[in-house]
Amino acid sequence: YLESKLINNFQNQLYENPDDFVMGNKDAAITIVEFFDYNCGYCKRALADINKLIEQNTNIRVILKDYPILNDNSYELAKLSVASGFQGKYLEYHTELFNNQGRVSYDIAINIAEDIGIDVMKLEQDFKSQEVNDIIANNKVLGYSLAVSGTPSYFISDVNIRGAVGFETLQEVIDYASEYQQIDDYIVKESESGNEEAF
Repeated sequence: YLESKLINNFQNQLYENPDDFVMGNKDAAITIVEFFDYNCGYCKRALADINKLIEQNTNIRVILKDYPILNDNSYELAKLSVASGFQGKYLEYHTELFNNQGRVSYDIAINIAEDIGIDVMKLEQDFKSQEVNDIIANNKVLGYSLAVSGTPSYFISDVNIRGAVGFETLQEVIDYASEYQQIDDYIVKESESGNEEAF
């Protein structure tokens, strides 16, 4: 409950940031925000869950927030990823970085970019830009403010789900958010139905 109040304080930064990269239905009523790190094995596996959610729910959008916390290489990949968005290739590049087997070095990431038609010279220029740095810095400040200490970490409405919990759990929270919108409504409804803990 207290966590939901904290999340509500950051609604705009979480769900309405114009710098964010979006998958799914951009006009959807339900939004999932995922904080992720390209060196996180759980995030790699979670990509399939996200794709399945989008396939099975026409009324959701997914916001991807690069959150490099594991090492310097994570930070390089996050910067390249954000920079690819300036060429309209973010989602394709995001998928390819996660689908690559093993650790993705800077050089491998550049090769992947070239393979999918990204202008590498512009990518490397944007990689060094203040704008890219600011987007990632803002994600990190937001993550720290919301106590995001690991990846993946999801936000749906006023609920935070930590870890690669799988498709079924994410779907359950989407269903809850569709019905109740806010956790207050859920607690009141549960209380009225005789749930003593909710009361």
